[in-house]
Amino acid sequence: MRTLPEILRRAAEVWRKEGLKSLWFKILGETVYRRLVLFERPLDEPITPLTTRLPITIRLLRDTDIAAFTRFRPEVDPEEVRRRLASGQMCFAAWHEGRIVHAAWVATGQAWIGYLGRTMTLAPDEAYSYESFTAPDYRGQNVSTMRLLHVLQVLRQAGYRRIISAIMPENKPAFRPVEKAGFHPIGVIGYVRLGPWRWDFCRLRPGARPLGQPNGQSSMAYWDNVACQMDTKPPYLDAFLSEMKRQAHLALIERWGGVPATGRVLKTDLFEEATGAGVFLTDLAKDALPLIGMDISKVVASQAQGRDSAQKAHYVVADVRHLPFANGSFALIVSPSTLDHFADTADLSHSLRELARVMAPAGRLIVTLDNRQNVFDPLLRLAVRLRKSPYFIGRSYTVSQLVNELEAAGLKVQDTTAILHNPRLVATGAVALANRLRWPPLIAWVQHMLIRAQQLEHTRWRYFTGSFVAALAIQEKETSYAP
Repeated sequence: MRTLPEILRRAAEVWRKEGLKSLWFKILGETVYRRLVLFERPLDEPITPLTTRLPITIRLLRDTDIAAFTRFRPEVDPEEVRRRLASGQMCFAAWHEGRIVHAAWVATGQAWIGYLGRTMTLAPDEAYSYESFTAPDYRGQNVSTMRLLHVLQVLRQAGYRRIISAIMPENKPAFRPVEKAGFHPIGVIGYVRLGPWRWDFCRLRPGARPLGQPNGQSSMAYWDNVACQMDTKPPYLDAFLSEMKRQAHLALIERWGGVPATGRVLKTDLFEEATGAGVFLTDLAKDALPLIGMDISKVVASQAQGRDSAQKAHYVVADVRHLPFANGSFALIVSPSTLDHFADTADLSHSLRELARVMAPAGRLIVTLDNRQNVFDPLLRLAVRLRKSPYFIGRSYTVSQLVNELEAAGLKVQDTTAILHNPRLVATGAVALANRLRWPPLIAWVQHMLIRAQQLEHTRWRYFTGSFVAALAIQEKETSYAP
């Protein structure tokens, strides 16, 4: 423990070199308040090469390199290095003339933030970069940025979608390498502590993807895992509610033109077909009309195909943002709550453009999405943040936003509505409670009230009561849009 004269000397040094603001936050950091700036680098953005005059080699640290690492950073315990490597963490080291001159660590799954004394859970497509250090004689020569660009390439090839870093706001020199590599700030993470009481916070900028939340349909592994978990649990949706959802979508399709007499039909996800809750793909089968169901998850597609004993449809594994179909392939596309599982609205709008690309001239798109105008939508978002939802629910639209995005994709909107007029989660809870009590009059009353609530679709309040906003759009001409 430092003595009072040592503390005062250190405070004077910080004040002289870094200023009063930095001194103030360092005092807070040692007492009641700490925070770090969060930086994000999406890995699907272009990576601009960078050069340096130094001949350096960048590679992953191996067990046989631990002695070299401790010579580079003698204050680090060799056992701690071994522990990190054994746990699967990666250390990217830059070598010059046989010695390490720069290194940084990358964690996946979970990341320990020592300065904050907390663990950060990462999504399957996220990585966390930390403890970047450059030997003093090699600073200012782009070594850190070159190493970081190398990390981006390695992680992207491994299937990761973004990398996170956290830096002290006062450490301005550390901002430059990450900014050169394309990182941008997305928020602040930290804590406030008073004695035994502690409050952890994470404030993100509007539109930023929450930490630890999977990027919805961008992650095949995530949805494979969800499907496997669903397979070992009771149905995620009660049979009565599942049938309501099924009938609502079938009625919408029939009202908006039905299944075409010719041409191919596409349903853009197979979650209902895989879980057996609200299945309606095979209801769209018509004579020899080609019927295709797709999903990003191999597990979901396989389970859906296994349930289709008559093989009325063809099953495809595909990402809705990069459809493996030719321009103008489908006379009808039904997209039932497919696009509302993205953390980034750019993925949502890009998917609508992809759907427009594969629509035939005069083809129809019937799309439903979580309704952001629903008065109970904040309750749903809270459940997602508390991880009470069985799967990730992402960005979505109000009816006006959906119309604007469809028109921006080159489609003409013919009609809009809202369907399934029951409070999200509240309806699920009410049905579950009635079923648990096993009192037939209560079960019948709850079901009766939910059925009556569907009449709200014919009122001016429908966009405030409907769980899903729906739109019918047509393709008036051939599109040359290329993904």
